[in-house]
Amino acid sequence: MTEIDERPAQSGHNPPNKVIDAAELVVSTQFGSTSMLQRKLRVSFAEATALMEALHRLNIVGPSEGSKARDVLVKTWDLPQLLEDLKANPPAPVRPADDGKVVTLAEYRAAEAPTAEIPAAPIPVVDFTKADPDVLVEEVYDQEADEEDQDEDEVLVVEDDDEEPAARRRRDDEDWEPNFRDRLRELPQVPATFRSKAAFTQAVRDLGNDAKHGAFHALTHSPKYAGREVKRAAKFYGRSTGNLARWVYAREHKLLVQQQWAAKQKNAALLLSTTKNLYKERTRRALKAGGLVLAAAVVTAIEFGAIWYFSPDWLRPFAWGPALATLTTLVGIGAVCERVYNKVTPVDADEDYEADRADDEPFPIADARSRAEAVDCVRRTLVSKGIDVGAVLQPHRHKWGWEVTVRQKSGTPAELVSKAPDMETPLGLGVDRLLVQPHKNLRSDSTLRLVMRNPFAGMGELEKVKPGSLSITEPLLIARRMDAKPFLLPALGSHVLVVGGPGSGKSMLLRAIGSRISDCYDAQLWEADPVGPGLDALGPAVARKARTMPQIEALLEDALKIAKARATNILAWGHGDNWRPSAKEPALVVMLDEYKSLSAYAKELVIEIFGVGRKSRVTVIIGSLYGTADAIGEAIAGAVAVRIMLPCRHKDIELVFGAGAGAQGWRPDRLHPLVEGEDPDDSDVGCCYIMGGGSKEPLIYRSYPLAPKEAYARGVARAKVGLPQLDRRSLKAAGVTAPELPKADDVPAPEETEAAEPEALALEDPALELLMDVLDGIDAVGAINRDGNGRGHLDTLATWLAAEYPDVYGDWDQARLSKELKAAGAKVHGSVRVGSEGPRSGVKGEEIAELIKEAQDAAEAAAEGESPES
Repeated sequence: MTEIDERPAQSGHNPPNKVIDAAELVVSTQFGSTSMLQRKLRVSFAEATALMEALHRLNIVGPSEGSKARDVLVKTWDLPQLLEDLKANPPAPVRPADDGKVVTLAEYRAAEAPTAEIPAAPIPVVDFTKADPDVLVEEVYDQEADEEDQDEDEVLVVEDDDEEPAARRRRDDEDWEPNFRDRLRELPQVPATFRSKAAFTQAVRDLGNDAKHGAFHALTHSPKYAGREVKRAAKFYGRSTGNLARWVYAREHKLLVQQQWAAKQKNAALLLSTTKNLYKERTRRALKAGGLVLAAAVVTAIEFGAIWYFSPDWLRPFAWGPALATLTTLVGIGAVCERVYNKVTPVDADEDYEADRADDEPFPIADARSRAEAVDCVRRTLVSKGIDVGAVLQPHRHKWGWEVTVRQKSGTPAELVSKAPDMETPLGLGVDRLLVQPHKNLRSDSTLRLVMRNPFAGMGELEKVKPGSLSITEPLLIARRMDAKPFLLPALGSHVLVVGGPGSGKSMLLRAIGSRISDCYDAQLWEADPVGPGLDALGPAVARKARTMPQIEALLEDALKIAKARATNILAWGHGDNWRPSAKEPALVVMLDEYKSLSAYAKELVIEIFGVGRKSRVTVIIGSLYGTADAIGEAIAGAVAVRIMLPCRHKDIELVFGAGAGAQGWRPDRLHPLVEGEDPDDSDVGCCYIMGGGSKEPLIYRSYPLAPKEAYARGVARAKVGLPQLDRRSLKAAGVTAPELPKADDVPAPEETEAAEPEALALEDPALELLMDVLDGIDAVGAINRDGNGRGHLDTLATWLAAEYPDVYGDWDQARLSKELKAAGAKVHGSVRVGSEGPRSGVKGEEIAELIKEAQDAAEAAAEGESPES
């Protein structure tokens, strides 16, 4: 069927032009995305693409860049002039048809040669996407009896096979009511009516016609209309009472929980802040209720005065006036609110979005500006890949991307794991940046993590501590998880296995572990490396080193003798079941790198140390390039308590992490090692999966980098304080000579030969961190308006930040948060409405998100050697 562009030249009537609407939407949001046009304008993907190309031809947006959003070439302040130019010289409407041709109505009539003429009334807009094939010509008036009918378009349908178009007919409905009532209700909901002069004129003309022809109908059917309004009001008050009770309970419970949590933290400032928020909320609620009652009383009094004034004298002595005024006021308020509720349904930020099976077009996750859009993006992608999705739940925004929970109706989580690489393309993610974690407690659920940015950007080097201030009895900080949680290595009596291929950052991780152990006042560090430099970067902080095979075997023999001597005399020496390290009787940690290159005898010694070392606090840390049986042996893989895998091969996973670990999300083979000449930030050097030591989930960690020069400086400082010496009782019982401890000046500084190791990264921008935390707070405790944009009040955000990140924002109040946000460039509005709460100081989520995007773009440009303006 040919598509008609109805533009009568004489009447001057212009139909709605979606090119102008698209231009206004793109320029106002400064976001040129095809999927955004598809969702906001409710058009098909093909039409949204055609609209974006039309905007490109008008020099409003830049050329296509694949899955990325197009650059917007027109600034926001130029939008009024652009709209005036487009209305003065309107572009051709864009509606892709089968033949790709747009013709006028006169051309269509000349081609089809119809036998009957259509009356010369203003011709409505043609939209063949809503045609009824059984009707020849149908004009749908705006007279709608059903309030749930959302179709407000006028449709003209012409069927090619019919010889004569039928006469226009009006929709008959026994519940039809005058159209001017709907017009009055819908005028605030249709702002486009006031933006277009022709549309406004036509709306006024329709109101006059409806009032003229519907006055008699309105009078005869007024009892029915009154009953309908009473029914609407009753429905509104019934639902509102339940919602209000639930809301009051939820707010009261939340504030009480925060107050109890603050009391447990024994933080006076935080307790005072939460108590103030509780009383403020109660006072605000009471004032709001009192204001509503007062407003209703004023309206009732005014209405009663009008009724009393216009009533005849013989009716005034009766008390029907106040009752009628009160009743009509309540019915009117309830009916209006019910109509508004049906027109605009609020979005619940914590709602579980059930998936439908519509074959929708996927769009990149970068286009998602809210949690609802992120859920829709993931659902579309899963459905397009044949995953039987039941629901997409618990969307959460992180600094590095999105995290959602997917519930499958059928199938296994292994399907998600195997199809993860195929889903990265429609989601617009990088290679191996979709992480899948099946749940052990519920087989149908899996957590998907969509990594859009480097989660470890801005991660500084290993924190410097006072030499000799740590203890081996306390877990040691060596890495950070992708959700910013630290990993503390339990080095006391826990053997460790580290597996990583070339360029994985294994040496950097072992160096960080060695530096932390050397800073312990109650532990002595030995190390052996048959093929490499080992821990030479730590300089004199290592008490004993071995490089040749005889030296390594002698070192392991002495360690085994000490372990057996302590295990034999542990009760006699008063240590109980396990050796208790101290400065005079320290623990012993032996670090072995390149385990595969050890001799068979040395490997046997290691296995024997595993048997008695835990009680004696003689710990072995093993580093290996590979994790297969011939490289480390099954006995080693099963005896260690902590297993760390950096970028490696897929076949290494089964022996180290166990059979089936890959299907459960443990995929270090999807991490990318550093390639010669590559930027360390573009690789996964130092990134790893950790099993044991409190880590049970397949999340990515990254070890804190430590440059060789800085490691040597820390080692010299540690040697100057003095290294701990093994106790004489253990040495005498084992028949081992105490090693001669190195002095600060005995070990020369290593040369800078490790060009592949990354240096310490720049520290995080505190302003950017604050903006991201506030955006998370808006998602957690804020609300979403009808446009899908988040809002949050400063007092609520300050309480949430103090409870979520007490180490950073524990002493912050509303004034401090407002000051810091303004310093970060954010705009703090004096009156922001959040959900059903009254207007007060707050921030808008879309403005915070825009500031974050600008800061990230500036950082990327600086990293590439470009200025943000270029």
